[in-house]
Amino acid sequence: MPPEQSQNISHFFLKLFSGLYKSKQSHFYVKGLRIKNRLGLAAGLDKNARLINEFNNIGFGFLEVGTITPKPQYGNPKPRIKRLVSYDSLLNSLGFPNDGVVSIKSRLKKVSDDICLGINIGPNKDTTSEEIKNDYLACYKEVFEYADYIAINISSPNTPNLRSLHNIESFKSVIETILNERKKHKKQPKIFIKISPDEESGTYKNLIDTINNSAIDGVIISNTSNNKNLKKSLNVGHLPGGISGKSLKNSSNKILKEIKPILNDEKIIVAVGGIFDVDSYNEKLELGADLVQMYTGLIYEGPNLVKRIIKNEKQISSNS
Repeated sequence: MPPEQSQNISHFFLKLFSGLYKSKQSHFYVKGLRIKNRLGLAAGLDKNARLINEFNNIGFGFLEVGTITPKPQYGNPKPRIKRLVSYDSLLNSLGFPNDGVVSIKSRLKKVSDDICLGINIGPNKDTTSEEIKNDYLACYKEVFEYADYIAINISSPNTPNLRSLHNIESFKSVIETILNERKKHKKQPKIFIKISPDEESGTYKNLIDTINNSAIDGVIISNTSNNKNLKKSLNVGHLPGGISGKSLKNSSNKILKEIKPILNDEKIIVAVGGIFDVDSYNEKLELGADLVQMYTGLIYEGPNLVKRIIKNEKQISSNS
């Protein structure tokens, strides 16, 4: 079946059977964020916040929905997901397909306080560079009161000019807009920045310096990769989109090693990219991640992988 169709079918079975995986977990705090365990669902699988309870049932310690944009949008033309089975990877050029923030907000209102919820926000595809910060602001205003954290997505390779927000002046404009809005309200979710894996070291240093000198709470390392050499090695150099899965592990770990020593200790690091077993999960923690997220590994390995990692996570939590 086409990957998107098979994912939709898997979501149907998830709704039917996720309750069989449910088990009681106690909460604990990581740098002020209340979670059940350190393994979370990355943004992209539940773009429209329709499966929050189901993903919670299978054991994730926190969940991230989205990316959500102000207006509904279809995304890029299909086919826009390609399985790279021999590499345990995916190529996706989805382009933020979602129902729009107003429709999705109605689902967020029903989420239990027991769930640690992250909401990933981004601009519409047709938004001009000058107006991008207003798209983030519009989304933030609609959803902040339902979020434990907001993830500002500046790194998808599938939205034109989005990665230009790694430029410091553009970046400062966006985060100042969001941080100023957050100050106005009693409910103040944490704010994370989801970064690209394809930047130069100097770009990361400038970003982290800016984050260290701001009230931003953490970073998500990293989004999918549009690296030409990586895509060429996977025989998809001629296709649009970003790589996720095992093929992303080395580059995302490299950036994690680079950022950990220069990020202030009170900031949260969420690591994502290449989690397919307990060892790859532990590796992220050993490299300095506070939390870990999974996307492609769940697609290939199924919900039992979550259970295996969480069993190990409980040992880590009790020893920390």
